[in-house]
Amino acid sequence: MLIKLTYYGTNRPTLVNLDNVESIYQVFDKHQKRFSTKICFRGNDSFINVEEDLKTIMEIQKDISIGNFQDVDDIETPTIEERFEDSYYRNEKQYQPRNRERNYNSQNSYNNTMW
Repeated sequence: MLIKLTYYGTNRPTLVNLDNVESIYQVFDKHQKRFSTKICFRGNDSFINVEEDLKTIMEIQKDISIGNFQDVDDIETPTIEERFEDSYYRNEKQYQPRNRERNYNSQNSYNNTMW
């Protein structure tokens, strides 16, 4: 069963298949000083952090099981241009040129070895 949740930190919607979920629990983010819900999936070490709390996820699951389906038509998928732009600016912020100057010890260099 698919439910619509919100990525933690980016506020973008995502679809989660509850049939592939192994565990769900809350974690505390020390940097933003708030809770998120971590969803771990079966079969591999993949997981996702979402904004919704555990109680909300269980209510959505309960509503779907009794036949009240969640509206997922308003999910906006970013265009390929938006993805490239986001990726470009994210990588540009992370790039920091480093000083690659080397300090050579003249006594220990290859050409100055005494035999």
